[in-house]
Amino acid sequence: MRVLIIEDDMILALSLEIMLKKMGYSEIRKAHTGEKALETIVDFEPDLMLVDIFLGTGISGIDVVKKVQERKKVDVIYITGNSDEYHRKQAGETDYLSYLVKPITYTELKKVLEKDNAQ
Repeated sequence: MRVLIIEDDMILALSLEIMLKKMGYSEIRKAHTGEKALETIVDFEPDLMLVDIFLGTGISGIDVVKKVQERKKVDVIYITGNSDEYHRKQAGETDYLSYLVKPITYTELKKVLEKDNAQ
């Protein structure tokens, strides 16, 4: 399974990558902006995206997901500091597996991924 981490905080992106590798995922790429994520998706074609909503300047993580899901089904887990109703409603306009609020733990992420793999 190919996983794309879309996260502007490089330390958190690395932490997520380490968690995924510990779970056995090996095909992992990272993008630190929405624009870079869209470029990466063209060649990498992820099966799963871990997406931060606010990526600094440029397009948001939700916008990236909307653009990708126009063309193909990709599983999405939002991992964000934005727990307010406005962002949850925006995320609700996309198809996603889970909406996790930072900080997240290895156990939380593993539980969501195991639930998805069981379906």
